[in-house]
Amino acid sequence: MKVSELLEKFEQKAPQGTAAEWDPVGLLVGDAKKEITSAVVSVDLSRRALDLAVAQGANVIINHHPCIFPKAHGLSRVTADRSEDTTTLVYEAIQKGIQIIACHTNFDQCALEVVEKITASLGAKPMGRLIDSHDSALLKLSVFVPETHLEKVRTAICEAGAGHIGNYDFCTFAVAGEGTFRGLDGAKPFVGKVGELEKASEKRLETVFPAGLKNRVLKAMRQSHPYEEVAYDLYEVLQKPQSKGLSVGLGYGFFADFEKKLPFQDVATKIKKTFGVDAFMITPSEPGTIKRVGYVPGKGSSFINTALSNGCDLFITGEVGYHGAMGMAKKGMAVAELGHRHSECYFPIVIQEWLQSWGVKSTCEDEPTQRIC
Repeated sequence: MKVSELLEKFEQKAPQGTAAEWDPVGLLVGDAKKEITSAVVSVDLSRRALDLAVAQGANVIINHHPCIFPKAHGLSRVTADRSEDTTTLVYEAIQKGIQIIACHTNFDQCALEVVEKITASLGAKPMGRLIDSHDSALLKLSVFVPETHLEKVRTAICEAGAGHIGNYDFCTFAVAGEGTFRGLDGAKPFVGKVGELEKASEKRLETVFPAGLKNRVLKAMRQSHPYEEVAYDLYEVLQKPQSKGLSVGLGYGFFADFEKKLPFQDVATKIKKTFGVDAFMITPSEPGTIKRVGYVPGKGSSFINTALSNGCDLFITGEVGYHGAMGMAKKGMAVAELGHRHSECYFPIVIQEWLQSWGVKSTCEDEPTQRIC
C-alpha cells in the first residue's frame, strides 16, 4: 500500500474536513507516493517514536498531535540546530525517509470506537456528544433525483453521514416535481436525446449533515446519482446541532448515564481502570454521587459549560485548570483531570485496529511522557 492509499482510508474514517480550523492534519512530512513498509503509532512525535520506527524499519509514523503547526502555535522551521527539539525530530525523519501523518481533532470527532470502548469500560450508556459551538455547523443538501434512483441516492448519502439527527438516522425529506433539461453537443444524457428538451419525473431530496463531512457526502451523492450533471444546492443551517445521539463528525467525546447514581469512589475506581491511571486530580462537588458523566480527550476547558448544560455530574478530561474546575464544582459538576496524555490513551488502540483491518503492520509507542510520582 502507498501512503496516498493510506491517506484515502483515513479520509473515509476521519475526514480532514472535520478537523478544527486551527488543526493541521493529514500528511505533514514526507512523500505520499512512497510504499509503506510498516508504521509506528504514537500520541506525539517523540525521540522514542522515531527511534522505534528506525529500529523496526517503519517508514510511517502516525501521531495524534501534529508535529507541525502554524508559526503562531509551534514549529515554524525545520533544522538540525537544537538537539531533541521537535524541529530536530522532523529534520531526522525527513533524512531517514519517514513520513509523518497527523490524525487529531478529525479523529476525536469521528472515531466512535473510542466512545464505545470507554463507555463499555465505565459501564455507562452513551447518550450523546459534547459539542463546541465554535467548531460545529450543519449543512443542508437539496438534490434533484429521478424517481427510479431515489432510494439509491438516499442510502448512499445517509451511509456517508448525512441524515443523522439526535437518536435517528436516515432523516430525509422528498417532494415530487418535474425537471427539464436539454443536452448540448458533447452531452451524454441518462434519459432523452441530445438537442431535445426532456421532461423527467424527479424528487427533491433534502437532508442535513455535519459541515466537515461535505466532501464525503457529495462524493457519495455523485457516485450514486445517474445524471451526468447533478443538480443540487447546499445551504448553511443556522440552527445549532443537537448534542443527543452519536454522530460521526459532530461533537467530541460523549456524555453517558449509569443505570443508577453511584458513589464517587465507585466511579473513581472505574476511571482508573478505564484509563490505566493510579490517580487523577479531582475537583469535587456536592452531593458527590454520579449519574451522568461526560468525557472529552485532551484539554477540555472549552467543553466544561457544554458538559454542565447537558446535565453531567462529573466531567472527565485531560486538563481544565484550577479556576475552570472550581467554577464548575460550585455549579454542581465535579471535574476529573487525568493528564493530557492519559486522556488520549485510546488513540493508539483504535488507530492500530484501523491499520490492522487495512493490512498495514504497525507498532505502538505508548510510554507515557508524564507520570504521577
